[in-house]
Amino acid sequence: MSPEPKYEEPFAWWGPGWQVPTPRGIAELLRDETIDTWTAANLWAALARRRSLVVVAGESEVGKTTLLSALLDFLPPNTRRVYVRGCFESFAFLLDPAIDSSQTALLINEISPHLPVYLWGPAVGRVLGATQRGFTLLTTAHANSVHEFLGALTGSPLRIPLAQAAAFEFVVVMKRDAANLSGRQILGVWRLEPTEAGLAIAEMPLVTPELHDISMQTNPHHLNTTWFPLQELDHRQRILADLREQRIAQLPIASLFPNSDS
Repeated sequence: MSPEPKYEEPFAWWGPGWQVPTPRGIAELLRDETIDTWTAANLWAALARRRSLVVVAGESEVGKTTLLSALLDFLPPNTRRVYVRGCFESFAFLLDPAIDSSQTALLINEISPHLPVYLWGPAVGRVLGATQRGFTLLTTAHANSVHEFLGALTGSPLRIPLAQAAAFEFVVVMKRDAANLSGRQILGVWRLEPTEAGLAIAEMPLVTPELHDISMQTNPHHLNTTWFPLQELDHRQRILADLREQRIAQLPIASLFPNSDS
């Protein structure tokens, strides 16, 4: 009998044969301009609520896995991490009574047909279906845009229905950018929502410059333009700016955070 998979151990997370690089946290990615505080605040709010997310870029070595790894710090601290094992995945975790789906993030190194350590074929539909049981999905993929990513899911050979593709609620698109310190940058963030017609796609709202007061009391005209409460986003953004400027050493413990992460 083969041993049970050790789901908490990363499985080819950085690609086959790669050595684990020196970890780069969200503070470093803020400092080298890969991500800005407003985008990070929105992604923090999303992951604190255990929403599913995919980081995509058309080229290799743009920093998809580096960004996704840093974003894992935004998950609630009691989150269990399950590393999905590409074409070798048995999905035994779906039957394991010790795994609480509402407290578990499924980490997929890449959705791709390129290598057997990546997830592809019928397994993609099966892992998307796991969101209906409460699992959070976090992964990367090759695509130049949110539409190209959706085309890869809904086209041949996967043929995933649009509504099911919306299980990846947030799509982060990265690109190379020689103008900033890291040489890479987030192009944008899009939110997917199933509709009767199929799927709605919305780009992340941009409101005021960083650290301006964007509370509902002072900016009522922005009430319907953000995905999460404005006061919460403003507070998260201020914390991230403090982290970037090294006024604090780490993100606050979730249980001490003044906003609800439910």
